[in-house]
Amino acid sequence: MESDYPEPDADSFAAARERRLDLKQAVSGVEVAMAMAAEDPNWRTTARSALHRLQEAFAHHVAEVEGQDGLLLDLTRDAPRLSIRIDQVSAEHPVITKQIATVLEMADGDASIDELRDAALNALLVIARHRQHGADLVYEAYHVDIGGG
Repeated sequence: MESDYPEPDADSFAAARERRLDLKQAVSGVEVAMAMAAEDPNWRTTARSALHRLQEAFAHHVAEVEGQDGLLLDLTRDAPRLSIRIDQVSAEHPVITKQIATVLEMADGDASIDELRDAALNALLVIARHRQHGADLVYEAYHVDIGGG
């Protein structure tokens, strides 16, 4: 039986899936860093390192999905009916990028550990919702699960 849904471009889909996994691993790294004992003398260094990794992974995600051969362009072409939602997901990118940068500034500054943890965990929540929005969008367009990784 033939599907009523278009096939995603294999290359951009694979690249987006890979960036998705990288981002999930970076998120996990921040979760682990934030859960370390605050008295650990390496706490802030570990937190900064994890946050830098998250910043890098998110930047790669944005570059990949918004790039010339990226998944958002494919979605726009293959499922124009979803253009408003595609724009909404795309609009989340600069907001999240700024939020991660703000948390990093806090880590480099004199924010308390509790303030830094709260800001980092809030950023992770926003990223989790963004990942859900992306997965829902891909599924609605292609009837394919991009994966939870």
